[in-house]
Amino acid sequence: MNTSPSNLRPRRRHRIRLLVAATAALTLLGTAGAAARPDEPTAPAPAGAAAAADGLRTVSLPGLTRASYRVTLITGDEVTLTRDGGRYTVTAIPSARADGTRPSIDVEVRTGPGGTDTRLHALPRDVQALVASGVIDRKIFDVAWLAAQVERGGNTPLGVTVKYGDRLDAAALDKRVSGLPGVTTAAKHPDHGTVDLRIEPRQAAAFWAGFKGDTGVGELSDYLFDRVTPKLSGDAVALWPTGLRSAEAEPQTDTGQPTYRVTQTYKRKNGDAFYCGVRLMTICPMFGFLLAQVAGNAVGSAYESVSARCLDSDPCTTFEATFEVPPGTYQASGHALFRLDGRDQQLNLELPEVTVTGDTTITRDADTARQLTVGTPRPTETFVASRTTFRTFGNGQGGGTLSFTGYGNSSFWAIPSPPVTVGTFHLGTNWVLGKPMVTMAVTTPGRVALKPMLPTYWYRGPGFEVVRFSGRQTHQLVDGGLGRTADYDRISAKGKIVLLRIDADKPAGGQCNVGPAQLMRARAAGAVAVLVEATSTGGPWPTMTCPLPVPPDWWFHPQEVADIPYAAISAGEAENLRGLLRRGPVKIDIAGYDAVSPYVYTLHTYQEGRIPASLHTEVTDKQVATVDTSLHGTRAQPASLVYSAFRPNETAVAGVPYSYLTDSVRFTTYRGPVSPDLVRLQFYEPSGGQPGARTIDVVDRAGPDPARWTARPLVPGAAELSPQVFRAQPGKWEGAWSTEICAFCRQGNTFYPITNLVSGTAPNHIMGSYVFEPQNVRMYADGQELPQASSLVWGPTYELPAAARRYRLTAENGRTTTTWNFTSAAPTRYEPPKGFTCAEGTGSPCHADPLLFLRYDTGADLGDAVTAPGRHQLRVSAYHQVPAAPAVTSLALSISTDGGVTWKQLPTTAKGGGDYTASYQVPRLTDTTGTVSIRASARDAAGNTVEQTVLDAFRLTDRR
Repeated sequence: MNTSPSNLRPRRRHRIRLLVAATAALTLLGTAGAAARPDEPTAPAPAGAAAAADGLRTVSLPGLTRASYRVTLITGDEVTLTRDGGRYTVTAIPSARADGTRPSIDVEVRTGPGGTDTRLHALPRDVQALVASGVIDRKIFDVAWLAAQVERGGNTPLGVTVKYGDRLDAAALDKRVSGLPGVTTAAKHPDHGTVDLRIEPRQAAAFWAGFKGDTGVGELSDYLFDRVTPKLSGDAVALWPTGLRSAEAEPQTDTGQPTYRVTQTYKRKNGDAFYCGVRLMTICPMFGFLLAQVAGNAVGSAYESVSARCLDSDPCTTFEATFEVPPGTYQASGHALFRLDGRDQQLNLELPEVTVTGDTTITRDADTARQLTVGTPRPTETFVASRTTFRTFGNGQGGGTLSFTGYGNSSFWAIPSPPVTVGTFHLGTNWVLGKPMVTMAVTTPGRVALKPMLPTYWYRGPGFEVVRFSGRQTHQLVDGGLGRTADYDRISAKGKIVLLRIDADKPAGGQCNVGPAQLMRARAAGAVAVLVEATSTGGPWPTMTCPLPVPPDWWFHPQEVADIPYAAISAGEAENLRGLLRRGPVKIDIAGYDAVSPYVYTLHTYQEGRIPASLHTEVTDKQVATVDTSLHGTRAQPASLVYSAFRPNETAVAGVPYSYLTDSVRFTTYRGPVSPDLVRLQFYEPSGGQPGARTIDVVDRAGPDPARWTARPLVPGAAELSPQVFRAQPGKWEGAWSTEICAFCRQGNTFYPITNLVSGTAPNHIMGSYVFEPQNVRMYADGQELPQASSLVWGPTYELPAAARRYRLTAENGRTTTTWNFTSAAPTRYEPPKGFTCAEGTGSPCHADPLLFLRYDTGADLGDAVTAPGRHQLRVSAYHQVPAAPAVTSLALSISTDGGVTWKQLPTTAKGGGDYTASYQVPRLTDTTGTVSIRASARDAAGNTVEQTVLDAFRLTDRR
């Protein structure tokens, strides 16, 4: 992760101080289908083709100065807010609820004039009704406000106040909160019937399960249609942040104009009927109805519906919402759920533009909705995705909604709309697609493709263990009912696939989770795999249709992990299989893999100015960069890659995580579609204290492109920013938008020995700014050591005279020692390298001093090792951060295989531009200390030099 220009509170790490290479964890708690694909495929729209000249300016979230915050909401969901220059990437990861479901999360982003974000709320689906009704204060989910608590020195845990009644004595209040996990009581207020609680972040999900109780789909519809206030457990009636309660309603702008009635009708005649609250419905609202004015006398004002009702019943296929608004041009928003073959479908009810000049009726026909889909040259399934709607208004205000879902719930739909005439609009999707983890097809009696779903796409996520399918095989299918002992007494399961319904009659676990005992009985009966129908029998309800995927109980309750692979299918697919079984033997062909996907598509697709009739994007190999991706490391630790992208007029976007990879792994990433004005970000987040990294670049051409994340050695230097970024979005990644701190820059008479750690295999991988510990850096002039000063934020500094003078700087970090000789003089203008900013901002002259740096590409494997004995090649680059720097004139190179006791000088070959190569031979492993050390020196035409020793730079491994 990067360090922002004003990042505060650096923390010490070994001999080097890391400012922000990893996320600064917040110390507070801080929207799958079987539908046909559209038949009108279109080529990808150029990103930003319709970007307005009056797009949003840099974002300023008051009180936030750090580069990254991780917020754990009271629901247990995690939201990460990461700053890059004047913009933010938001990532939301839904937490599993007690019933095993992972609700979608909508992050509302609203910006005021000049780009200041005035609202940034992360609202999980199961809190929408509670927030709309005022039972839970919206401020609890205000990400920017929660992050700001850290800046003000806020401490963990989160303080909340719960109201249980008007007057309750202390004993009654104690009884109400005694069963809530993860909380401590801070104060009781019997006269008001309230109690102040402190919630531990790690216990937030458990707290929410106990505090909310059962969460059913449709609480919001019950509130909107019938004004039924949703309930909390323990007779709680309200929740708000301690000491801070929001106003009940936002004030509306009084334009002095008449108001008109706007009636929006939503209908869907097709699809499955399911219970949405107390009603059987075909379309279930999951997000409140809203009209926001984009042009008129109240631009930016949002108007909620004043009433809503169903127009038919059993099932309700049509409902309406009414509004009272002044004349103007509006954006209508909303979010609903419908089902196809038992699979949840996320429907965006957005109407980007509607003009109101009198009483107005709008009909939104969800049967005309189109699914957002993407076609790829290789078979894929969606691992995870997010959907974005982004709108700018006539006065430069605007914002959008970032919708995050979990695995299996990224089936996004939208209703076609006319083009906008005011401001800009786009509908975007951020996709992470991979090779299908399991495929199945009936081969006997005839071929029928199935749509099985594993519990998760994660590969060996700690605490989320599951046995995956591996290899290809064909087996007979047998119906095992509920998988009880009596069921196996009547069938032969040996060597077969067993079809089971979820047995909810079990000691512990969720109604829609599969229990380990049920699966282990299948294994004991000799079954090779299990197909789980997403239908639950027993428990609180006799029969219940469950959402896909179906998680195992051992994820949520300490239980044994069942040693048998399973996948879930819809109730419709299960019934078709039973129909085939009634007619004779059924065989199923299965193919799967137990590894990280060999390839991943990270795609950013957009629809410009309107929601078109086709929402399908077909991507070819000529539209993607083919990236040989390596995650370097010596341990198989969990790691994540997060992907986001900014269009020219966006300041807050969705980041989608590809989670629970491992380091020491290699796969192919297909990035696209090619777009010359879309700036893409990638964040590599390893665990176990390993340094992370990120890239900021543009995919403007197809073809091969390697990416070796955190390959060693990592040595002091300057980050390399892609010039394509500056060409793609002129002015948006420099100046006030700059993302990096200048390395070894001089501002006025103050020299800042700030550095980056740089990998020679991937110099464009940015690892954040580092500051040397004071005892590990020294500066000399004329042989005399200079006194060291200190910056509260940036660590050691040196005050230098204005006149040009020669200096020697020495620094140690870890096993690396570096000496620089260079000339420095006071800057006369503010001219840091493009994309960089100086430590003190733009208030005084600043430039990068002409230090010469080195970086190394060892050609090592994923474990940062080369074989011994053997001959290998080492690539060394000598470079400057300063533009138009003096040419590199020479480089000397030596290696040691005994820990630096003896050194062997290597002949080098100049390749031009400061690049050199050298060939070397290493002896048998037993004749070494198991590592290779590097000693190098370089000089440029102006006499600036660098000398560097990197002990144990990379490893040796035995040639087998």
